[in-house]
Amino acid sequence: MVSELHQSLVLPTRIGALSIGARVTGPSLVEADLSLRALAFAPRLPPGMSTSACTAVLLRIAPEREVRTIRLHLELETPAIASPCTGECLDAQEWSDGGNLVVIGTQDSLALDARYPGMGFAETLVVEFAPRAMTLDLDHRRIPDGASFHFIVAGNPDPEPVDASAWFAVDQPHEALLRLRQPPAAPD
Repeated sequence: MVSELHQSLVLPTRIGALSIGARVTGPSLVEADLSLRALAFAPRLPPGMSTSACTAVLLRIAPEREVRTIRLHLELETPAIASPCTGECLDAQEWSDGGNLVVIGTQDSLALDARYPGMGFAETLVVEFAPRAMTLDLDHRRIPDGASFHFIVAGNPDPEPVDASAWFAVDQPHEALLRLRQPPAAPD
């Protein structure tokens, strides 16, 4: 029997709410097999650069679980229209309302191919762009055991104090994001 799991988050940004949804299918999956988290962190940036907010959205699949499809969709509730700002090993888009900037980025097909050799990532585009959204869409041929994927969301005033700071913030190594820890829960 094929199971379909859904998890979602809502993340506030400088220009509107970001709805994040993960859908994962596979035989006999249970909720504990899927982890979708949003973790605020301080990105490593060139000297002088900074962001007002930076959050890693991490999707992790438990090891030794057969997965057939993964869809990680982020949609920004804003009247602003995206402008692609991709780079080497980076798929990214930015939105501006004239006073605030949000940049969302993830590893592109080449970066995923380097991280997961032999899975065929270099042969196809796995990130879809829309005016207010980005989606990572994978089928069973490209889902390695214990896979993990991310998006990074960075915000700043527009214009930025140092140009391209938010863009550099969304281009962080995946391994560094996997080391991020959830802050402890506040006592009741």
